[in-house]
Amino acid sequence: MWNLKKIFKTTHYLMTTYGEEGLAGNNSDSNGEHRLDHIVNMYREMNIPFGPIMAAANRKTRAGRDILWARGDFEVDHVENVVVPTLMDFTYLKTLAPNTVGAHYLNLVKNWGIQDLYNQRFKHEEIVNDDFGDEIRVNLSRHLLLSHDLWHVLFRYDTSTLGEAMIQEVTGHITNFKPPFLVSFMGTWKVARQTKSRLPWKVRKECKALSKACKKELFYQPPLSLLERDIAEVREEYNIGVPVVYKEFTEQFGDLARMDTFHPQYEDVQWDTKEFVI
Repeated sequence: MWNLKKIFKTTHYLMTTYGEEGLAGNNSDSNGEHRLDHIVNMYREMNIPFGPIMAAANRKTRAGRDILWARGDFEVDHVENVVVPTLMDFTYLKTLAPNTVGAHYLNLVKNWGIQDLYNQRFKHEEIVNDDFGDEIRVNLSRHLLLSHDLWHVLFRYDTSTLGEAMIQEVTGHITNFKPPFLVSFMGTWKVARQTKSRLPWKVRKECKALSKACKKELFYQPPLSLLERDIAEVREEYNIGVPVVYKEFTEQFGDLARMDTFHPQYEDVQWDTKEFVI
């Protein structure tokens, strides 16, 4: 952990090609397999002390403990045999109405699926000496990576460089895991330099406010519990606001936006009617 060479490589990646080519990197996990994305690798390097801090914060609620101990909807066999196959079942997802979370999710992942992202997780076979803390890391990592794309569609941030940076900001706030804030900062810096604009920093400032306003109970939701629900109702329930400054960014720098979090047959009235105000 805290291999400065690896962290430097990740920082360089954040300032150069982050968000342009999807998962990137050829970093080794603890078993020596070269498969880890730069961002995931950095999180592993910075697990101490931030991983235990995150675990302690989420241990305060029963729902949080269910994730930490892999109970109920988060139980390992259930996730592997039910949750993951369902999230990858495009035939099922195509049956969902355009107003559902699942329909938006499908529009986001239809071109690449979730397997590559899910394979980045910290796995049971990486646990050393049957360490209890590593067991918690396995359970948290599994849940985080399966929830990532759902948070994309709920917050409306696409998979562009700045959109990914903002989901890292969201992740840091609702999970109590601090390293994503660094990714958010560096990703924003990259886009600000690229555009020679201060607007990306205003996007990040807005994202901080939206993230803090969002109810942290969102983190405790099993992914399958959201798929068939009306996306507007989910946003209202967890107090997820409209990123109007980000909307302005996508309009001003359209070549840097992907807009892949919107189902093409869904009319997002709030997104369409909210106006940008400096």
